[in-house]
Amino acid sequence: MKGISLLALVLLGACATVACAAGPALELHIVHRPPYLVVGPNVQVSGLSVEPVTAAFEKAHIAVVWREMPALRQLALLRKNSGKFCSVGWYKTPEREKFAKYSNPVSQDGPWVAVVSSRFPHAAATVDDILSDANMTVLVKEGFVYGSYLDNKFSTMKAARMTTAGEMPQLFNMIAAGRADVIFAPKEEAEYYLAHGVMHAGQMRIITFKEMPQGYYRHLMCSLQVDDSDIARFNAALIVK
Repeated sequence: MKGISLLALVLLGACATVACAAGPALELHIVHRPPYLVVGPNVQVSGLSVEPVTAAFEKAHIAVVWREMPALRQLALLRKNSGKFCSVGWYKTPEREKFAKYSNPVSQDGPWVAVVSSRFPHAAATVDDILSDANMTVLVKEGFVYGSYLDNKFSTMKAARMTTAGEMPQLFNMIAAGRADVIFAPKEEAEYYLAHGVMHAGQMRIITFKEMPQGYYRHLMCSLQVDDSDIARFNAALIVK
């Protein structure tokens, strides 16, 4: 997505209720990152992390405004704490907890996998097999949290690191074109792009790892101005399958 800001009022529940009419709608920031966060025509939002969120706000009778926004800009606004808003579908980290409040988990990712081109020469069986090879180039997305397992592996790897601010389809295309050798992504994200033709089975393949831990939880990450009571109401209404 090109980061065009779209604004749509989603009045959840019966807005004649006192709870819905008590104040302005809570602004929710979202970036198009399927299958977790999906922004369709007319700002129709869906996805693995979105559906529990919308259901919980409806149950809690809290009105929300959805606004599409690039991920790095979401982080910048949270650091400034310039208003009442939440970003949807983010990992919790100690650094982010310094400037944001978190909800309970809204979804959990599957284990991370490696995505490589069909020309990938490595007979890899483990993450260490790939990252210990000085001839490999690992493509890393700027601003991403890869989690403690991969972050620790990256910190000591012999493979080269290439960092980019591109969106995930661009990163997969870079792998297909041979500009880097491997990218790591949660399993369902890689499978989504394979199923939707962004990467093709003839050009790309997915490598899974027995040692890879379960994926990480995603949350609402809210500015410090968001009332604790609103987060508590959301948590009480949240149902995660």
